[in-house]
Amino acid sequence: MRELLATVARVGTDIALGSSEPLDPQLRRALHGSLGTVRRIERLAEDSHTTRHLRVDVQLARGGRRAVFVKTPSRSATTRVLVEAAGLTAGEVRFYRTLAANVPVQVPACLHARHDGTRFMLVLEDLTDQAHLPYSSDACTARQAMTVINGLADLHAFGWDRPKRGTSSGWLLAQADRERTLGTWLRLPLMRRGLELAGEQVPPRLAAEALRYARHHRIADRRLTEPPHTLVHNDCHTGNLAFGAEDQPIFLDWQMVRAGQWARDVAYFCTLALDPDDRRSGEGLLLDRYRRRLRAAGGPHLDPDEARESYRRHAAYALEAVIVTLALGAAPREDIDTWLARATAAVEDLESFDALQLPA
Repeated sequence: MRELLATVARVGTDIALGSSEPLDPQLRRALHGSLGTVRRIERLAEDSHTTRHLRVDVQLARGGRRAVFVKTPSRSATTRVLVEAAGLTAGEVRFYRTLAANVPVQVPACLHARHDGTRFMLVLEDLTDQAHLPYSSDACTARQAMTVINGLADLHAFGWDRPKRGTSSGWLLAQADRERTLGTWLRLPLMRRGLELAGEQVPPRLAAEALRYARHHRIADRRLTEPPHTLVHNDCHTGNLAFGAEDQPIFLDWQMVRAGQWARDVAYFCTLALDPDDRRSGEGLLLDRYRRRLRAAGGPHLDPDEARESYRRHAAYALEAVIVTLALGAAPREDIDTWLARATAAVEDLESFDALQLPA
């Protein structure tokens, strides 16, 4: 609690003082070690949601050019405070500094990662000309879904029981602790606001279940976050994926990374990245594939029935995440509308709130 309040105070002070340095000199210093002296910087594209994203063309003094992808704090003061309170930028920087080189999935090459307590900068290779970058609302094909499930199984086998307090991986558990603490304060008001904005897109009965879920968040959290833990991406939807040769996935945007249950990633992906009809017809095969791949990669054997129940429960989190994102205005509305349609269909099909066994 004290750490969260201290973070909010530091960021609030930084915003009030207006001390954020212009981007170009920051980027020149950041790239000097890896690319050499930068002669000219040209901004190719920019948007801002939870963080500010830029595609930048860098011209080097020694000759040649390099396109890079840059993440810096959001232009919105409110969003910036919430993101820092949740530890999202610090977590992503820590991932690239400590884990990215070892995880058994493809991630963008990192040229610079810095977080100083109030500000951050992450510079990654730009994948625009190297891979297919789908829109967040696009649905994955059957082949893409299979390759992503394979990647998640490999990632989870690598991370199985790795997060432990008092070790170098303890920060992954601390990220999950922050999520629970913020949920205690914000989940119910954000759920109410998101449902108000969603209107008829969330059926009344399902909206009532979502509010019950938010009111009983401690019980829900216990059932969705109890051990065993692994390393989870925690935001695996189509917009956070790129696809290279033979539809092999490249996992993007690690700011939500933390310790969690394996089903958080699998259910979230199937719920938000698949067309509902494709999910209905293929989720059983994908779950079987995940279990076999996890075991082959050195992870545990998962009982089929228990795996299915865990998958059902975690689809409720996918719906929560979309509703909260809507409340925060952290994604374009057209993406939210698509995600809402997919998430409400999944939660109804799987009877996810019933699987959580919450009090009336």
